[in-house]
Amino acid sequence: MKIRSIAILGAGAVGSYLLWGLTDKPGVTVSVVAEGARADRLRRAGCTINGKIYRPQVLTPAQAHGADLLIVALKYGALRGALDDIRAIVGDNTPVMSLMNGVDSEEIIGAAVGNSHVLPALIKVASHRTEEGVFFDPDATIGIIYGEPQPPFDSPRVQAVADYLDACGIANEPCSDILYKQWNKLMVNDGLNQAAAAFDLTYGGLCQSAEAQAKMHEAMQEVIRL
Repeated sequence: MKIRSIAILGAGAVGSYLLWGLTDKPGVTVSVVAEGARADRLRRAGCTINGKIYRPQVLTPAQAHGADLLIVALKYGALRGALDDIRAIVGDNTPVMSLMNGVDSEEIIGAAVGNSHVLPALIKVASHRTEEGVFFDPDATIGIIYGEPQPPFDSPRVQAVADYLDACGIANEPCSDILYKQWNKLMVNDGLNQAAAAFDLTYGGLCQSAEAQAKMHEAMQEVIRL
């Protein structure tokens, strides 16, 4: 298996990290999938990432059909509304990586296109959006973690993804315990985000409040019990 075309569904903070790393790499076509007004906006304004404007190729789902890799980087609430688009993009040999928070997006996508297409994954990137675009620190980015849910863990598609991401300089980690890592990310997100919201604190502020830390640990324990 060799990757020659990548379709990205969702051009927010996560999608922007991918565009930053994958754009203008030789031998591979990278496109953002969009239609209507959103597609027009992307063609007109592009995506501003770390102060630079990127103008990705924009394709409809039908035009992106049969991509060698589909990366779904939507907000969770948009996933079910995008299933028809995902079906239109996925060809017979298209693997799908979901970089969405949570632990069930792969199940939802697999029910729509077949579990054999799904390559479980997660991403760890600290990015933020302002009026000037999306910003992140490449040196502080852990990147994409992915792997087969069962042996063989060094499958041809895992090797193909690893080879390509390595060549592009995208931080990545193939692993043999991807389901554990997905739940671990959910545990951390639930603990930090819920406590930060409840106590109106930044992540750094959580370190200064014993009460907030106790609630953070309680939220994490709920995930562990699940």
